[in-house]
Amino acid sequence: MKTLVLALSILLPPIPAWPSSSAVALLDGRPQQGLPTTTLRFPDGKAIEVELAVTPEQREIGLMNRLKLPKDYGMLFVFPIEQGLEFWMKNTFVDLDMVFIDTRGKVTAVHPRVPRSYPHTPDEKLARRGGLGRYVLELPAGAAKRRKLKVGQTLKFKITVPVS
Repeated sequence: MKTLVLALSILLPPIPAWPSSSAVALLDGRPQQGLPTTTLRFPDGKAIEVELAVTPEQREIGLMNRLKLPKDYGMLFVFPIEQGLEFWMKNTFVDLDMVFIDTRGKVTAVHPRVPRSYPHTPDEKLARRGGLGRYVLELPAGAAKRRKLKVGQTLKFKITVPVS
C-alpha cells in the first residue's frame, strides 16, 4: 500500500482542499489497511482489538472511506504528546463515538454519536469534536454508551509501536 500511495502522490497533482495522503485515500476509495493493533480493555472488563493510527499519515486518514464498522471495533489515534485536539468527520461515512484519553489512559471527554459526513458535505458543515488527550479512541456510534464510558474512567492498553 505504501508503494502505491507514493506512486500516486507523484503522478497526481495535489488537491488543494486536502493534504496529499488524504487526497490519495479519497481517490483510492478504500480504507487504509495493515495498521498495527493492540488490545484495549474498557472499565467494564470488555476487551477489543483496536487498530492504531500512529504516524501522521495514518492519523490523517483515520476512518475515512469506511462504509461500516464491526460492533466490537475501535481505532486508537496515538499522538506524541498530550494536547488539545480537534477531530473532524471529513469523508467519514459512519457515525462514531469519540473518546479523548490522557497520557495515563484516563478519559477526558466522550462525544457520542458524532454524525457522519457524505461525499459532498462542505467543510464548514462537517461535525467537529475536541478535547484534551494524547489518544483518541473512535468507536462505532453507541459503543461508548454500551460500555458506559464516562469522563474520569481509565482505559487499559499498551502501545508497542514506535510513536512518531
